[in-house]
Amino acid sequence: MQIALFGATGAVGGYFLNKALAAGHEVTALVRSPEKLGAQPSLMAVKGDVTDASDVRGVIDQADVVVSCLGNVKGVMIMEKAAEAILQAAAAQSNPPKCLFVSSIGCGGSSWVVLQLLRFINGRAGFDDYERADARIAREANVPYVLIRPAALKEKPGNGKYRVFQGDGTFARPMAKEDVAAFLFDAVESDQWDGNGGFQLAGCK
Repeated sequence: MQIALFGATGAVGGYFLNKALAAGHEVTALVRSPEKLGAQPSLMAVKGDVTDASDVRGVIDQADVVVSCLGNVKGVMIMEKAAEAILQAAAAQSNPPKCLFVSSIGCGGSSWVVLQLLRFINGRAGFDDYERADARIAREANVPYVLIRPAALKEKPGNGKYRVFQGDGTFARPMAKEDVAAFLFDAVESDQWDGNGGFQLAGCK
């Protein structure tokens, strides 16, 4: 399977990349610094910008599945522009690839409490960019997609378990970043979480 990956140098993206390569998939990753990924069999690291439509099209071309593990960092807001570029590139193909996106609890009406908290912690502008990206993905009608909003992410070993649900995510159990990657890997071949405006994702004991 040909996988186009965005956010490969982040924690969730790195875990997903390792799982995909170990399973024998071919991965093309768009990154700002390809040297961070090093040379690995079945991996093509392409230098580029996730908000540049041309760069994104080049990576998505011929992909079977697209996985986005992107996030805003240091006040640089990329989420809405990247989501738009990815969906447009996917829609331009005769057989659009399924696109998997990581958003956040608090987006898409998943928790008013978490929404206000994250706006306070990370700044309104930054989180509103997540909201706009989430809304853009959720209304997509031409490209098959999976949209998840994970609860608070922890730097701890994963246990391979997660809970996927719709509804209020205010008290969702925090989860390991490795387990978000496990969900993404499972969702590559499963269609049970496709569309439906998105889902909340939480940890499990």
